[in-house]
Amino acid sequence: MGQFDNFEVCDHPFETFVRSNSKVLVIGTFPTHPRNYKHTFKFYYAGVGNQFWPVLEKIYNHSFRFDKGEEAINERKLFLEQKGIAITDMLEKAYRKNGRSQDEYIYPIVFNKIFSILEKYPTIDIIILTSRTKIIGALGLFETYLLQNGYSIPKLSKGKILEGSFKFKEREIEILVPYSTSNTIIEEQRATFNQLVEMYRTCLT
Repeated sequence: MGQFDNFEVCDHPFETFVRSNSKVLVIGTFPTHPRNYKHTFKFYYAGVGNQFWPVLEKIYNHSFRFDKGEEAINERKLFLEQKGIAITDMLEKAYRKNGRSQDEYIYPIVFNKIFSILEKYPTIDIIILTSRTKIIGALGLFETYLLQNGYSIPKLSKGKILEGSFKFKEREIEILVPYSTSNTIIEEQRATFNQLVEMYRTCLT
């Protein structure tokens, strides 16, 4: 076997979800392996065990009626639009190693055009990065993206939620980095469900 036999090239399977009223842009790394949402729905954070949607249900005192198929996707898109939340990932194309979904098995090929999203949707003034791992997580990839586009890496305050900001075309964009809702994240960066609810409540409301 060659040294690259365990790698596959993957295109991002979903379009960025954003609407004209979006105020918050949630950015992850790259979607979980398709087998992990085979029995749920083909959309962001639909992997078995990911707490993202249950966390939002708790924050907004909402219950989704559907957990499978197109009905589940459409229901969540309507919810996101009503709450002014946009969702995307840092990578448009990536190498995936050994069919795994953790950040450490995802290698960037093509970055998503985050600045194009911010430019097209001027109502967005908050970015939430859903994993804080340096270099390979959403935070690390976002910092690389900033450097590639001539921006300095903003200093983030320490704490349960990392906080900072940067200026984009005369507009201040706040950066918030709570703990990940994924159940595959490394132990020292994992939070309980109630902790996640409180962190994301702070970020979103």
